[in-house]
Amino acid sequence: MPPLQGEGGCGPLAQGFALGFDLSPLLGQRNRVARLARCSGTSRETRDLHTIRMLLLSVVVAGLVPPIYVDQFGWRPTDQKIAVLADPVIGQNAEAHFHPGETFEVHRSGDDKVVFTGKPTAWQDGAVSKLAGDRVWHADFSSVTEPGSYYILDPTSGARSYKFKIAVDVYASVLVDATRMFYYQRNGIPITAKYGGAWTHPGGSMVADKQAEFSQHGEAMGHPRDLLGGWYDAGDPNKYVPFLETTLFNLLYAYDRAPGAFGDADNIPESGNGVPDILDEVKWELDWVLKMQDPDGGVHNRDAVRSYNAPPGPWSTDPQPRFYTAKTTWATAIAAASFAHAARSFAPFEKAYPGYSARLKASALKAWDYLVAHPSMLPADGTDGEKLAAAGGDGNANMDKRDRVYAAAELYRTTGYQTFSDYVARWAPDAEATNEGGMHPLKNHWVDALNHMALTQALFVYCQIPQADPKVTDAFREALRNTAESIRTQTGGKDDPYLCYMNPDHYCWGSNQCKGYWARILLMAADLDVAPAHTAEYRSLVEGYFHWVHGVNPLGWCFLTNMTRDGASHSVVRPYHKWFGSMPNDANGEHPLPPPGYLEGGPNVAFSVKWISPPYGEPAMKAFKDWDSSWNDEHKANESSWEITEPAIYYQAAYVLMLSSACGK
Repeated sequence: MPPLQGEGGCGPLAQGFALGFDLSPLLGQRNRVARLARCSGTSRETRDLHTIRMLLLSVVVAGLVPPIYVDQFGWRPTDQKIAVLADPVIGQNAEAHFHPGETFEVHRSGDDKVVFTGKPTAWQDGAVSKLAGDRVWHADFSSVTEPGSYYILDPTSGARSYKFKIAVDVYASVLVDATRMFYYQRNGIPITAKYGGAWTHPGGSMVADKQAEFSQHGEAMGHPRDLLGGWYDAGDPNKYVPFLETTLFNLLYAYDRAPGAFGDADNIPESGNGVPDILDEVKWELDWVLKMQDPDGGVHNRDAVRSYNAPPGPWSTDPQPRFYTAKTTWATAIAAASFAHAARSFAPFEKAYPGYSARLKASALKAWDYLVAHPSMLPADGTDGEKLAAAGGDGNANMDKRDRVYAAAELYRTTGYQTFSDYVARWAPDAEATNEGGMHPLKNHWVDALNHMALTQALFVYCQIPQADPKVTDAFREALRNTAESIRTQTGGKDDPYLCYMNPDHYCWGSNQCKGYWARILLMAADLDVAPAHTAEYRSLVEGYFHWVHGVNPLGWCFLTNMTRDGASHSVVRPYHKWFGSMPNDANGEHPLPPPGYLEGGPNVAFSVKWISPPYGEPAMKAFKDWDSSWNDEHKANESSWEITEPAIYYQAAYVLMLSSACGK
């Protein structure tokens, strides 16, 4: 980020950068900061560390970095509404100490009228959270239900929160922007101004992917095939079938459980065709997976390039040839599960896509035939035999078996064939065949949020089939109930001052995705009604996880990019991304903003670069910085910002699922 300068040449904020203050929260507030700088009354020569500290504290009190954290979009009228007031004690914002008064006020922003007065409640009797580095108070204003625009004020200090709304459809536009992320990730189609707005390109890998070659061990072996289509996986120009395990499931689950949350007017090329746009996007990906399938039913693992050293700019600037890799049984199983699930979702849309549901079902069965013909993992070494500028998409025998169980469960729900139920009942409980890391749901009576996800998905789907084996379904319901109850009882307790509990070591690479997976456990528990007395509470607790993404976190970031138009006041703008990260600065030296709605990876306490602090060395919840640099000339090393800010389609799908739970009916 370039130094912030005051108008008329004043530059105390630039000196703040030099002295180690992280002023990134002031992005988007330049004019107000400039006025503070100009009026500070000190000359460049006499401004010292103490003066700069006082200026920064005045900035906090003035509300530029509010210590009152709210969902920057808002709440629905009937939601539980809790703002978090924080005194930063440890970490990058520790200079800005804050102690709330005895009361807080909710003001209507139009006329500043006080509509509610309450008392903040100290978390853990004033203890400092090790994960957050904060002393925290909760301000509950759930009784405020009238639609409108509001802010929260601490009358003692004058500190006030960002504005937020209360409205039934408060998240509707946010969900649209979040799902449009997949349109910007499309391969094989020009992104035009009509649909892409300010973010356009003539089409990624249009020539290379249309004639991708088979490659093994670094050697191109011919057999060109048209692999145009699908989504780029993350900030890199690669495409993987194995990584669709949760991506497609979460998007289809989101649609199946809340179809009213998704419309047909999101401004993508298929809008208005009578099919919800989220399914149009899923079809774009599925059509590519269908191209990865051979006539024998087997599915190739990856479609990628050999080098990350592509010219700056959008996907279309990359001249490299593209290669696809060998078929794998684990990719085939994931494709089979995805085809089978989507066949159900697309069945009502025969008019728009004639024969598509039947084609998906047939392709799923063909993939299963390949798995039957190859009962053991193939290739046996768990790799697809190629080194590319892409993650390996590797497997192992236990993962392969879990993916097969997932395929069988989806096929059973789609076809009703008993052979698929028998497969699930035989292999799902077999921990020796399917377990890794000691957290098998049917053996350990616990659902692991980040591991065995194909098995979790398989068992969740299986539980929704009346004819399923009750020994299997009862055991999974028990595991799901145990886990949801643990989340329910630990939320707000232990070290969870920001009201969205997850294991401390899950503040890792992709922690915002982890939040989505913990929320998914609660959604599954509610949808299966595993504890009827607590179903409503499970649904309510899900909201805490997307409130975290929307700004209820120790740095007050909205972790979705460029969401000002949706109401966010402090939104990230520098995702690590091949296209948006390499856009040149404009004539004023400003970096162009990315499209709205990309979810950045989030705080990562295991960030690997020690000389970039923050995020290195921060409390887990504050191990974050919004920047998109890779190579550093001074250190002759990578800055590895992708460990913090890179988005990915699977992060996005997990977020779309949890947010859709609060949209539509």
